[in-house]
Amino acid sequence: MKGAAEEAVEEAMVDAPAAEGWARWRVVDALPSRGELLRALAFEQGHGLAVGDDAGVSWSRDGTWTRAQLPPVRDLAFDRTGRLWIGTDEGLYFWSRDARPQRRTLRDGEGSSRVSRIEASEGALVVATQGGAYWSSSGSVFQPLGSGSADQAVAWVAVRRAPAPATGAPDPGPRLTEVWSFGSEGLVRTRGLEAAAGLRVVDRVVWPLPRPAAEAGAVDLVFDPKSDRLHVVYPDAIAIARAEGLDPRTVRWQWIRPVMPPGALIRRLVVGSTARVWLVTDRGLLVAGALEERFARAANPAGSRECADLVESTALPGASQAMVLCRASLLALVDDARAPAAEPAAVSALDGREPPPPPAILLPADPPLAEIRSRALARAGLAAERAEGLWRGLRRRAFWPSLELRGLYDADRDRGTSRNQSFVSGDTRNLRDLDRGEGEQYGATVALDWELGGIAYPEDSVDLYRELRQVTSLRDDVSDEIHQLYFERQRIRERLARAAGALAPEEAAELVLRAAELDSGLDAWAGGWISAWRAANEGPPADPSHPRRIDHSID
Repeated sequence: MKGAAEEAVEEAMVDAPAAEGWARWRVVDALPSRGELLRALAFEQGHGLAVGDDAGVSWSRDGTWTRAQLPPVRDLAFDRTGRLWIGTDEGLYFWSRDARPQRRTLRDGEGSSRVSRIEASEGALVVATQGGAYWSSSGSVFQPLGSGSADQAVAWVAVRRAPAPATGAPDPGPRLTEVWSFGSEGLVRTRGLEAAAGLRVVDRVVWPLPRPAAEAGAVDLVFDPKSDRLHVVYPDAIAIARAEGLDPRTVRWQWIRPVMPPGALIRRLVVGSTARVWLVTDRGLLVAGALEERFARAANPAGSRECADLVESTALPGASQAMVLCRASLLALVDDARAPAAEPAAVSALDGREPPPPPAILLPADPPLAEIRSRALARAGLAAERAEGLWRGLRRRAFWPSLELRGLYDADRDRGTSRNQSFVSGDTRNLRDLDRGEGEQYGATVALDWELGGIAYPEDSVDLYRELRQVTSLRDDVSDEIHQLYFERQRIRERLARAAGALAPEEAAELVLRAAELDSGLDAWAGGWISAWRAANEGPPADPSHPRRIDHSID
């Protein structure tokens, strides 16, 4: 079972109000993909929206989707000219509006290296690959930024540029640019002066890592919109340092450990330009006004699905403010405040009074959450009693001796001959005697061997500890999934019961359908027990605060 700390974290996440409030997410159904897992997302005003998955790229231009089959995509970026750059497991590609995707070799045939990140900044490109980081001022020639011939794999890159000179100010010359990278070499800052031919490197410094290298590696490297702070994102925390005047000898990292659903791991950090910070995790999308504030789940379905990438812009198509990839779906954030306001209620022509509000929509009662969770864990073989039984069995095994049975059979057969002479009646006679003997023996032995030391120190206790750790992690994941389904259904119940009159008919129907979907998921986890519980508790829907318990299960 979960500890008190984990339950407190989960309750905090469940009870936290949705940071979007009026916002909702809708599924973009026009994607030409065929159900592949969506991996990367890119948007540029005037150039369109691109979505990468395990089988290629879908590019929406002027409301029309175009599809290109490519190796599994890891990252996407638009450059200044409108070309779409595609990082895949098998190399770097670029896609122009009037052509098909073409492969771009980086150096010495290293175009086949796996590309993990592409960063586009004012016409320049920085690419992170297994062969190192590469810089290109225009997309024509890629310059390696590694240290010598020994290539170091780079997973994440971020670019910080010096501010452009003000209008009318004298040209200060080449701009100083910082390229930050994270990979097998650690955290590296490469500074250089931009030129048309490439980046003239001034210095290259390996920085001390915010966290020991033996711990989990970083999953993202991000600057805020003003390039004031550098964020090194780990699966469970974020290290922040001021970008101006950083010194590797005196740098101090500020740690932010956001409260997340149990078991959640951060995948991306998006510091938006609309006073919002997004955490893309494998347990749903989280949002807050700032990193130091409390994070809350985004509105469903983005708040409860495994997500991979997000873009935020006020110029997104369809009046969207943000788009996020969750499994095989592209979700768009819609501001309901932009919709026309509902008309005031009509006045009855008979008595001049307003008509009564429409009746509330009541969902069927639900069993207690603890009972649903208990039955689901028991059905999946993850109940805590199973671990106790394994420990008891392991200790009792010492009382059971090892049994050894031995049988014995021995057969003895003797044959002998003896010779002699005898003088009888004046004549010598030769005598021959034959001897014959036989014998058989049978035996049996029963041996019992007790290892009584196993009572205190079971021999396989280490293996059982390892197995139970995995079972505990799996039990937490199952419990978290059940809690998400249950509490989302309860939120829908409250909304239908209290605000049914303010909902449009199509929205109310959609909420009822979503509640039925959640109920089906919970019933599947419990093996059909919820349906059996309702059948035994037939009656009008009510608030299931104290439903009575039954022990019947369809299983």
